[in-house]
Amino acid sequence: MNNANSDVDIAIVGAGLVGTPLANVLSAQGWSVALLDANTRTTNAGQPQAQNAQTPDLNQRCTALSLGTRLWLESQNLWNTIADDACPISQVHVSHKGYFGSTRLNADELNADAVGYVVNNQTVNDQLVLGLSATSVQHVTGMRVNNIHVEDDGVRVYFGDTSLKARLLIAADGVSSTTRQSVGIQTHQVDYEQSAFLGTVQLEREHDNIAYERFTSSGPLALLPRPAKTMSFVDCVEPDERESIQSLSDDAYLQRLQQRFGYRLGDFRRVGPRIAVPLVRIEAATQVAERTVLLGNAMRLLHPVGGQGYNLAMRDVAQLCRSLQPLNEHDSSARDPGSAELLQQFSNTRKRDQQQVVQFTDTLARGFRGKASLPAHVRALGLLSLDTLSPLRKQFAQRTMGLG
Repeated sequence: MNNANSDVDIAIVGAGLVGTPLANVLSAQGWSVALLDANTRTTNAGQPQAQNAQTPDLNQRCTALSLGTRLWLESQNLWNTIADDACPISQVHVSHKGYFGSTRLNADELNADAVGYVVNNQTVNDQLVLGLSATSVQHVTGMRVNNIHVEDDGVRVYFGDTSLKARLLIAADGVSSTTRQSVGIQTHQVDYEQSAFLGTVQLEREHDNIAYERFTSSGPLALLPRPAKTMSFVDCVEPDERESIQSLSDDAYLQRLQQRFGYRLGDFRRVGPRIAVPLVRIEAATQVAERTVLLGNAMRLLHPVGGQGYNLAMRDVAQLCRSLQPLNEHDSSARDPGSAELLQQFSNTRKRDQQQVVQFTDTLARGFRGKASLPAHVRALGLLSLDTLSPLRKQFAQRTMGLG
């Protein structure tokens, strides 16, 4: 659909991994929903790219879903849409390079099918977008929001040469959200003075569905399991290394990645296209404004350590859906989804979890970095303690699995 044909209860700006499942759920609840998508969609949904041991897909950007995110998607009948692409994590192995001490989280030990799952962002989003055709969502493609005007009873959203009015506006349009800027919400930024290289690597050996988080002097190196002896990686580096590493050939970068990780998985065979991103924490001053809610990276961008950002965003989504759940079949027309009381209550409910996750990731990002010997030994001892002390271990497991 290229044009909105009527005003709606809820307009969602951004059709990514936050906005698209949210549109599906709110539509199922009985709300009239418009999903404003800046992209012109030409997907291969329903026709997954062939992948085998000889021709693995090394051109993918991936996200780790916690068990909590999977359970919520399942409860909303969305998991089956993306399950074929989801690679389960049976164990998380956390270590500190060069030091004794590690911790492991096993799905069997935690009485779970998996600790989490790793998905290809593009494949999953294509499948979720394809599912919109079975809903009443107005999916407006190829249109960028260029202005927003908040009124007493709604928000007028302008895009292209047209507009629509919604009683509630949800911004899920990313870290540089034009929606957030248009409604005047400021942001606060913390620079971790690091960069990260993101990509996919092909292995010699099977990874046995184990995810690795390896702390090094320049920051964490994460490897996440994908099909066909491949793993998605997040390789954090010092800022003065970024330019020289970016200029490396694929073979030279592969050798560097191997040296940083070691040979636990045998030889690294090939590496796919990689991108470099600065590592910063960006947080909006408030999650709600008049008839407006911020979600996903429009609200908060976190350091990737621990894979917490997307899963925190999906807990925001789950709570917003609970807050908007109609009381009966007539409730969606009688209630005001953009009421100040409802939005403030949603924001207050989510604050504690958000603060804890921000502190958790910030501690990991800052605490497991540096070359000084004594702090490194203390960090290694901390990992050993985490692996042996059950209360700390349980808390760490719950946070990792999105069940805290």
